[in-house]
Amino acid sequence: MEIYSEPQVKNLDGILVLAEEAKEPPPGPPGGIPRQWLPGWIRWPIRMLLLPFIFLDLAAQKTARMLIQPPFKKGGKCLKRGNCCHYILVPEVKGILGKLFHFWNTQILGFYLHRSETYESDGKRVHVMGCRYLKKNGTCAHYHLRPTVCRKWPIIEYFGYPRILKGCGFKAILRDSQMAKKKAK
Repeated sequence: MEIYSEPQVKNLDGILVLAEEAKEPPPGPPGGIPRQWLPGWIRWPIRMLLLPFIFLDLAAQKTARMLIQPPFKKGGKCLKRGNCCHYILVPEVKGILGKLFHFWNTQILGFYLHRSETYESDGKRVHVMGCRYLKKNGTCAHYHLRPTVCRKWPIIEYFGYPRILKGCGFKAILRDSQMAKKKAK
């Protein structure tokens, strides 16, 4: 019996197009979302213990963005469709660090492998993962303890183009066009 009815896509661009155009959440992996074997009384204190360091990192990045502004800035707001939560790109890491990274993402952060294949993204191999804490209405069940990747979405890079799923509500605004509009007034 085929549980996984989403069209099989061979490349990452095809997967991202599916994510952008989806009207409802994709089906879970074959056999359903795997259960976390690490008990909650261990993983939640770890996440809470690391939260101040996440805030420090985000504050440092915000300060750096004020000093050296990237060419784009974020506009719009989240439409709570949840599509970005079903298609999280996590870099593939080999060796023992890779096993620790996978453990961290699946057991502590609550992600699961949405697809078993790896894909090429910006010259790196990535896994497509989903978040088990997404509610049916498109909101996060653990919003205050969400991972850094979720806090930084959409990603506005210093070099290259911003990473935003179409239809998510966010948009990238070119800073130069903002300056030109101000000068025109």
